[in-house]
Amino acid sequence: MKFLSIKTKIDLLIEKAKYNAAQPLAEKILVFISLLESIIFPIPVDPLLAGLTLAIPKKAFKFGLFCTVGSVIGGIIGWLLGYFIGPSLENILLNIPWFTEEKFMAVKSAFNENGMLIIFLGAFTPLPYKIITITSGMVGINIIGFVLMSFVGRGIRFFIVAYLTKFFGMPALLFLQKHLLLSSS
Repeated sequence: MKFLSIKTKIDLLIEKAKYNAAQPLAEKILVFISLLESIIFPIPVDPLLAGLTLAIPKKAFKFGLFCTVGSVIGGIIGWLLGYFIGPSLENILLNIPWFTEEKFMAVKSAFNENGMLIIFLGAFTPLPYKIITITSGMVGINIIGFVLMSFVGRGIRFFIVAYLTKFFGMPALLFLQKHLLLSSS
C-alpha cells in the first residue's frame, strides 16, 4: 500500500475544500477541524481555510472568524484536559527516559513567568498549539487570559491566511503550501 505524503494529503484536502466550499456544511466542517486541530489533529487547518477562501473569496472574514472560534474552543477543551488530567499526564511524562522532572519543572516555571506570551506565540506561530493548550491547563494558567491570548494569536494567524488568499489567490495558496512549517501548527 502506498502512503501519501503530507503535501499530497494537503493538496487533496484543498481540492476537496474548493469543491465543497459552497456547501452548507463547509463552515461547520471548518469549525470542527479547527477544534480538533487544537487538541489532537496532526494536520493543520490552514490549507482548508485557504482552500475555502480561494473558492469563495468574499467569505474570507467569515472563514477566518469560524476558524478562530473553532480553534479557541478546541484550545479551551485542551486546557480543560490539561487541568483535569494533568497530574496523570505528568506521571506519564516523568516515566519517559529523556524527560526528567527538572525539565518538567523548567517548563512549569517558564509558563508561570511567561505564560501569556507562550500562549500567544503558540497560537500564532508554528509552535504546536495543542501542546500549549494542554500544558496551560496542567500548570493552571488563568483560563480568561488563556482564552484572550488564544483569540488574539489564532485570530491574527487565521485572518492573515484568509486575507492573503483572498487578495493574492493561488500564489498565496502556493506560498502557504511551500512554506507549510511557517504557516501551520
